[in-house]
Amino acid sequence: MAINVKLGELAWPEIDALLERDPVAVLPIGAFEQHGPHLPVMVDAHLVGTVAERAATRMAESGGAIAVAPVIWTGYSPHHMDFPGTVSLDDTAFSAVAGQAAQSLARHGFRRIALLNGHGGNANLLKNLVQTLRYDHGVSAVFASYWDFALRELAAWRKSEPGGIMHACEMETSLMLASRPDLVRMDAAKDHYLEKSNYLAADLLSGGPVAAAASFKELSPTGVIGAPTLASRKRGEELLEAMVAAVAAFFEEFASWPLRDCREDKK
Repeated sequence: MAINVKLGELAWPEIDALLERDPVAVLPIGAFEQHGPHLPVMVDAHLVGTVAERAATRMAESGGAIAVAPVIWTGYSPHHMDFPGTVSLDDTAFSAVAGQAAQSLARHGFRRIALLNGHGGNANLLKNLVQTLRYDHGVSAVFASYWDFALRELAAWRKSEPGGIMHACEMETSLMLASRPDLVRMDAAKDHYLEKSNYLAADLLSGGPVAAAASFKELSPTGVIGAPTLASRKRGEELLEAMVAAVAAFFEEFASWPLRDCREDKK
């Protein structure tokens, strides 16, 4: 019988019993934004949720204590608002939603909270949030984007030139083909590489030292940055497995980190 790691499907007595095991609590955070003409707007929420649940299940099947909260389905995406269907929170609302969800988990006794991100636009806000949670609210949390755990595997896996992995790209399209092929329209996929200064990031694996804000409409007429035409279901399954394994390995180590009970700060 499969182990249920979905927090939302547990009754409170089951959660109370789980807390006795000092579990990892995973809070997946996505986005609801355009992903070109070939992918749906729920890509980020779907992929982070998929990786989180599969990685958590792997850990639980090895005897670990872990639960995955429902995905926060929208994030910080003002740079995609020129495309229909995008739903974005501003920085204050986004940090409040994610932060109060984490605080709620901590109040019930979850001491190991992992904010697992699925959208690049959320990253800077979440980095700041883990500091705010610790210093202003006494809540210990960590943050990472799911792909960060498998950057070496991603570099070896890719077929595209630099610039081919960024948004609605070779990576995301392959992962969607592996997990929700019914939502992918490969006939509508078209590559788009940025022509930008070397000081600015144009690829997930080769960032630049300078940050700048821009609407995706300014950067790409289709909303795509990268090479989705190189995607395939088989390659997506390989990459998804590598990412799930890497995230599961982190969850397992995180479960053993020595943590101070921040609730003691308020006594």
